[in-house]
Amino acid sequence: MPHKVCTPHSLRSSERAAPSLHFGRWDASRTQTVGRLSPTQRQGEKDMSKKTLFLLIVLAFAFSSCQPVTNNDFAIYLLSKDTSTFDLAQVDINQLDIETEPIISIEDIVSYDKTNHVIELTPEGITRAQQILPMPVKVDGIPFVVCVGKERIYTGAFWSLHSSLIYDGVVILQPFDTAETTIQITLGYPGQDFFTGNDPRADSRIMITLEQSKKLK
Repeated sequence: MPHKVCTPHSLRSSERAAPSLHFGRWDASRTQTVGRLSPTQRQGEKDMSKKTLFLLIVLAFAFSSCQPVTNNDFAIYLLSKDTSTFDLAQVDINQLDIETEPIISIEDIVSYDKTNHVIELTPEGITRAQQILPMPVKVDGIPFVVCVGKERIYTGAFWSLHSSLIYDGVVILQPFDTAETTIQITLGYPGQDFFTGNDPRADSRIMITLEQSKKLK
């Protein structure tokens, strides 16, 4: 009995042999083709990579510079625009323009006594506090804003003992003794009897952040 010879046409479609695609060889040849760049093309790719990297660095820097401070640390800021100390009570605290960096930050604080609001400062911090008031002495004070993170809590003024003016707000007397290591946030000048309003120094937000920073005593 003669054998039946199967031709390609007699194979069922499911039994037809799949064509060999040779993916590996094709990819390799593609890689080799791409790799054959002229010196000018290679230099162009290098220049493009440098430009891309530079752009990414610039964007990253710009993005980080725009981010608000997210910590909740205690800090004291000076104003960036000249404002009379005696106008502070009439101005919305959130409308005041403050410096971008605090004059006294949490890193400057060694301890904060919650009973009398005496702040012990590091040598760098006390030196900075001694240099706040210019010479000749500014007798009407230098305004400041106490913040917790970016939340503004209350205003006050750095004041000089040489001043004969009366002030009814929160006061930090400028330390003159070079051996001094503390400042104190007090009420009114020349004494507490001249203070008007509510005492803002023991605000719970301030006490909580100082406690969390292990500065409160």
